[in-house]
Amino acid sequence: MNVQKYKRLARENYVKPQVVESPRGIIYSRDRKVLAENIPSYTIIIDSNRITEEEYREFSSFLKLHSHPDSVPLQTGSPCHYVINKIPFSIVCDIEEHKEDFPNVSIIARPTRRYPNYEIFSHLLGYTSEISKKELKAHPGYRLGTTIGKSGIEKSYEEFLRGKDGTKYIEVDVRGRELELISYVSPEPGCDIWLNIDAELQIFAYEILPDRGACVAMNPQSGEILLWVSKPGFDPNFFSGGIPSKIWREWREDSLSPLWDRVMKGCFPPASVFKLITAAAGLEKGIVGPHTKQPVQCNGSMMIGRREFKCWETHGSLNLIDAIVYSCDVYFYQLGILLGVERIMSQAKKVGLGEKTGVDIPGELTGLIPSEKWYDKRYGKGRWSKGISANLSVGQGEILTSPLQILYFVSGIANRKVLNTPRIVARAISSDGEEVFSNTPHSRTLPWSAETIEVLRQGMLGVVERIDGTGGLARVPGIKVAGKTGTAQNPGGEHHAWFVAFAPYDNPEICVVVFIENGGMGGSVAAPIAGQILNKFFYKSKERISKSEILNSKQIQMTKIQDICFGF
Repeated sequence: MNVQKYKRLARENYVKPQVVESPRGIIYSRDRKVLAENIPSYTIIIDSNRITEEEYREFSSFLKLHSHPDSVPLQTGSPCHYVINKIPFSIVCDIEEHKEDFPNVSIIARPTRRYPNYEIFSHLLGYTSEISKKELKAHPGYRLGTTIGKSGIEKSYEEFLRGKDGTKYIEVDVRGRELELISYVSPEPGCDIWLNIDAELQIFAYEILPDRGACVAMNPQSGEILLWVSKPGFDPNFFSGGIPSKIWREWREDSLSPLWDRVMKGCFPPASVFKLITAAAGLEKGIVGPHTKQPVQCNGSMMIGRREFKCWETHGSLNLIDAIVYSCDVYFYQLGILLGVERIMSQAKKVGLGEKTGVDIPGELTGLIPSEKWYDKRYGKGRWSKGISANLSVGQGEILTSPLQILYFVSGIANRKVLNTPRIVARAISSDGEEVFSNTPHSRTLPWSAETIEVLRQGMLGVVERIDGTGGLARVPGIKVAGKTGTAQNPGGEHHAWFVAFAPYDNPEICVVVFIENGGMGGSVAAPIAGQILNKFFYKSKERISKSEILNSKQIQMTKIQDICFGF
């Protein structure tokens, strides 16, 4: 009987293979929230080797009658061509009713990426879209039409999130009409990714952050990234199936730059946060001690050559720790001149500024840590003044750093020397519940003595906990918080506000950086936001999930995966 059947197939019909796309792995936060999932959608496929021009014109007219303008010209010569993604179910029903008229047009169900929280996690997660011809060369196992991660976690963990496609073998007649399913090879879903991100904390931070800013936090003892907010964000759901040109143009032309990840690409002068490095350089070189005072007391400014360098306040005579607490510019101008450009900048480079932190998503920028050679090239050898050193000592001038770099460096102070590489992903779990990847921490150490680090910690504690410290608005009841304010001058508008903090002081569980572009003063704008985030972190009901709970949850998710793969 089978012999006769296959003879008939060979004579009259043929077998059409149809790819069944595998669903990407689901992305979860550490507190069990789904951050990226799959939903079913429908796509029209045209068999360009068999369809006639007349049939194609009829089908195009049919779509226009149904008010769906997204059809594109037929590309002949390719095995198949995706014409429309995300077809409304009403159109799917209409096409099915007229399938006899369009035998070379078929509809397939595809798992499509969905991000429930829209823009809140957009820069962190990234987005997916169809693979480009350029990307196809670097991914030989892929095909045109394949969905691939384009940025963020979706891109950097593509090898885990991407599953293995299945195939349907369908008998069709000479007109291309489908007769019956001959065989079916099931797709293999991608691995689920579990992040270190605290979704509840991230959502809270996004809500309280102003319209243009960044906030990033990590556990300094492990390197686990707890939140990663760049605002404004964008809705990554638009990229699934092709982003409308109008939306893309609006994002590109938006003055708030929603596509720009300020956490790792926003490079700005670090302002007074950088005084921690200047102080460390002075301590390590033996130029100052914790109680050293400078010869010129702060009267609100000081003259360097013929230029007046101002301070934000009149502080009088201070020692080093007090200069950190009250963020006295005049104190650090003098220390910067004594150190010189090379000694200050070499310390900055040793703690990771001017280089990538190694965080596990692509696109990080290095910023700029200038050197004497850099200034010689720019101004001519020896043709720049000692005012350059004074300016750099307070984090102004040409130096540029990202919020992520500041977080990384200050986490080493919080951790009393050890710098742990920031890690967003915790682990990957396969569809059968096996842990196939665990993101182990990597570390380096600050190049400073324990005594130097302790002086910096005491100064940072005073910034928040002293009654008149510049970061008092970041206090949290019952928790000792250490921090540092920064206000970066901006020739193009309002100052940029910085604040970095860690807590609890004796055994830090979190280090957080808040940056507000054109926000104003760090102590009055960024510090209270950091305080709210710390308060939320310590006093909310913290859900944490164990590895065994993750593995058990796979049984529930497999049911959802089967619905998407096989339920169309």
